[in-house]
Order: sequence, then C-alpha cells, then structure tokens
Amino acid sequence: MRPKIGLALGSGGLRGIAHIGALKVLEKNNIPIDYIAGCSIGSLIGALYAAGLDPETMLKLAKSLKKRHWLDFVIPQMGMVSGERALATIRLLTKQKQFSDLEIPLAVVATELNSGREIVFTEGDIAKAVRASISVPGVFIPFAIDNVLFVDGAVVNPTPIDTARGMGADIVIAVDLAHAGTVCNISNMFDVIIQSIDIMERELCKHRQHHCDIMIQPDVGNFSPSSFDAMDKCALAGEVAAEAAIPEIKKLLFS
Repeated sequence: MRPKIGLALGSGGLRGIAHIGALKVLEKNNIPIDYIAGCSIGSLIGALYAAGLDPETMLKLAKSLKKRHWLDFVIPQMGMVSGERALATIRLLTKQKQFSDLEIPLAVVATELNSGREIVFTEGDIAKAVRASISVPGVFIPFAIDNVLFVDGAVVNPTPIDTARGMGADIVIAVDLAHAGTVCNISNMFDVIIQSIDIMERELCKHRQHHCDIMIQPDVGNFSPSSFDAMDKCALAGEVAAEAAIPEIKKLLFS
C-alpha cells in the first residue's frame, strides 16, 4: 500500500500560476495527489484541480480571463475590491460544487479577522471558502460567512503544510512562493500590499518548513505579484522547480 500524498499550495498573488506548472509536472510523472491544502491563490488553484480541471485547461483559463472577471473596484472602505466578481468567477470555474463533490479532498485556509484565528474550511460551499482565503487585506473587502469576517489565510499560514499533514498525508509536497521575495519593480498599491504580506509570510514559513517532506520553491521573484502578463513564465518556473524535485519525490514514494 503506497503512502498518501498531500499537496500544500501557498499564497503569492498572481505568481501562484506557478502552482499550475508544478501540477503539470506531477501529473506527467504520475505522482498521485490524495489531499490538497491551499491558501489564497493556492486555494483557488487547488480548488480548480480538485474539481477536475487539468493544468493545461487552468492555464488557458488564467490567460483568457481578464482583470474585469476578478476585480470590481469600489470606493475604499475595508478594501479596494468588493470581490463579488471574483466570487462569481470562482463559482463558475468550480461548477458550483460543494467540498463533498470534489474528486480530491480539499482544505482551504483563511483567517478570521476579529480573533486572528486560522480557519480551515473542509465542507460547504467551495467558492465562498476560496473567496475568504484570497481576501488580501487592503485589496479585497473582507468576506463575511455567517456574520464572521475573513481575510487571506496567508496572514496566519501562507503555505499550509501542517494542514495537509493533518488531512492524513504521509508525504507532504509543498509549493512555496513566499521564499522568493520580490526583486522586480514595485510599481502600484497592489504590489506594496502583497510585498508587505510576503515579508511576513517568509518569517511564518521558517517555523513550519520542518513539517514538509518535499519543498518546491519556484523562482518567481522577478515577476510582479499583481501582473496578468507573466502567466506563462510563472507556470514555467513552477515546472522547472517541480522537475528538480521529482527524483526525491519518487524516492520517497517508491522506496
């Protein structure tokens, strides 16, 4: 009986397209995925994959969907983007599925704003859970579920390695984007906010990495976390990093 494999997909803005490249390589090498734990963009990619979308389709969708499908700007109160368009797009892409409908068990990490507690969604409406998890503070208005406000899970657990382990995984493969930092020009408010969160994330990840068996760290520091123009390059960075990890993954899986 082979060991169960959990995949932890971390936050990182639009650089999270690297997750798609990593998934493509894992599929090509017949690495089975039994559980997925995702945070922020990682929760979105994880939800689409668990709902049955293959990496090639996800990349095509990412490149064809425009900013208007995700961003609906409002007069700033608790955020610049209301998130209603994002919620509708997520619901469409996940085919309005519930967690119980997914082909691969999924856990979505978000942060309860008032208490600062980490909340892990594993049941109910997938779109709502992902909308909560992608709520970058200052960018998206916090998302309310049952009168509780949620923001980005990256505030407490940017690469949810321990969550994947807790789901029952014997081997945890993490795709971590927080390590990369940002070496490109920071040119807008989105970049400032996401870069600030990235700095915090790197410190948080230092204390959780020992839970991980395989750490995949795509080289995405040169890409803006808010750019819609570098998707192919981000996906390729994910592929390159995942390819480098394949020998160690196979060693753990088949030894």
